[in-house]
Amino acid sequence: MVFRLPTEMIGEILAEKENAKEGNIPFELQVVPAHSIFYYGFQHKSDIFNKKEVRQAFNYAIDREKIVNYTLKGEGIQGIYGIVPPSATFEDKGYDFKSLRGYSYDPDKAKKLLAQAGYPNGTGFPKLTLQINSGGGDRNVLTAQVIQSMLEENLNIDIQIDQMPFSQHLDKLEHGKSLFWRTGWIADYPDPETFLTLLYSGHIPPNLDDRSYVNSVRYKSAKFDSLFSLAMREVDDKKRFALYAQADQVAIDDAAIMPIFYDENYRLIQTNVRNFPANAMEYRDLTRTYFVPKDEKK
Repeated sequence: MVFRLPTEMIGEILAEKENAKEGNIPFELQVVPAHSIFYYGFQHKSDIFNKKEVRQAFNYAIDREKIVNYTLKGEGIQGIYGIVPPSATFEDKGYDFKSLRGYSYDPDKAKKLLAQAGYPNGTGFPKLTLQINSGGGDRNVLTAQVIQSMLEENLNIDIQIDQMPFSQHLDKLEHGKSLFWRTGWIADYPDPETFLTLLYSGHIPPNLDDRSYVNSVRYKSAKFDSLFSLAMREVDDKKRFALYAQADQVAIDDAAIMPIFYDENYRLIQTNVRNFPANAMEYRDLTRTYFVPKDEKK
């Protein structure tokens, strides 16, 4: 099995799969939406990002469709919802993704919002550093470069990219020393709570210098907290998931974060492997997996 194809090689690998030469080992391509989100964080306690209009302007200024289709070579789903990745598992339990109103690509609206925040055509907006971590293949850098270009083109903002080791990256953003950064979250368990808890204000420490591990953006909303807390006490899944979806919409409206894309799990698997289905959690249960002779079709 090959899990997570390198972004820069997806086209080449899939082309070789379709035009495999005689003697090559054949593979089956498995693709499933993952319980995982790739997003950018804003430091809500900063003088820049404490303005909702700035955060909204950033969200409207990026073309997520172009990022997924061209930068990621189709490996991902546009971040047009909230912090909870679209999932059939969640939807079946009452999480209505289709009703959520996320951010489309709208440069004109982005410009108007930035002007409302006091920065017409980017005038007076300070130079900004986009902090990203090393590792994770090449997609962190490629995505950052495209977003840097989009924000400069659509908002006339000077963005510098600062790449650093993952441990240093985490230390800076969790201690409130970063303003704008790349981050992401992979579900610990298949439930919206594992994503929405990242925005619950009960996790914010009293001082900016104190480490804020869970809610690193330090987003605070009484309405969000109320809905999230109600959902935490609700035992009926349908009602609970509906409350979580409402909380997600509150955070979307506030532009609490900047969703970029939701992951998809790509993997190549040999065609003689049986009972090894892919799933959103990439949970690998090998107790019923087996091999058959390569010339056997069933």
